[in-house]
Amino acid sequence: MKSIGRTTIPAILAALLGAAPGSATAGESVVLVELFTSQGCSSCPPADKLLGELAGRDDVLPLSLHVDYWDYLGWRDTFGMPAATTRQKAYRDAWDARYVYTPQMVVDGHVEVRGAQRTELDAAIAEARAGQPPARIELTVEGSMLRCSMTGVPEGSVVWMAEYEAARTVEIERGENAGRSITYHNVVHALEALGPAPANSGDSLLLAMPGLGMGLAIWVQEPDGGRVLAVARHAPTS
Repeated sequence: MKSIGRTTIPAILAALLGAAPGSATAGESVVLVELFTSQGCSSCPPADKLLGELAGRDDVLPLSLHVDYWDYLGWRDTFGMPAATTRQKAYRDAWDARYVYTPQMVVDGHVEVRGAQRTELDAAIAEARAGQPPARIELTVEGSMLRCSMTGVPEGSVVWMAEYEAARTVEIERGENAGRSITYHNVVHALEALGPAPANSGDSLLLAMPGLGMGLAIWVQEPDGGRVLAVARHAPTS
């Protein structure tokens, strides 16, 4: 599958590899929460803050995806990615929606939460956890590489990968948030669809370890903006 990332995550071995010995960690039961946001959006800071509160939870993987379509308002988002805009538009098309907007949270790939609605978000996360399918992802550290093994993944599902930074504070000089200092959490710097999930449970993907201070998120998702089936992460290193 063609990458939609702004930059290609280096040293990905896209070929399927047979399982190799190693000390495998148990796959987590985690809910993916994607926040589509922008530094140029005056209504986004409360949602950015709420996402930051989720970052400390073990049962949730929140990701901050900065779109680029508000850059014309006077401030160019320093984290803005065409890939984030493309992903948000894919959800819009899958749901037959009329437009994209910020802030928008997408829980488990199929539940939309508008703005910073804490009650709705908590309910969506709880619902996603209760209905999680049996698919699992396990990440094993092998030297400078990460081996990604999957079980219970349906044929035709897609493997996604995002490289993210734990936190960064930005002084916004112009635009709707001019003069504000905002801290963003789990900021995605690269986003890529790796292709179809391994057809055999004994196969795995070998991936480069993220750089210093960066984390790696891996998830399997139904095609065409469908439900997220399994999630794993390698937390940022300091």
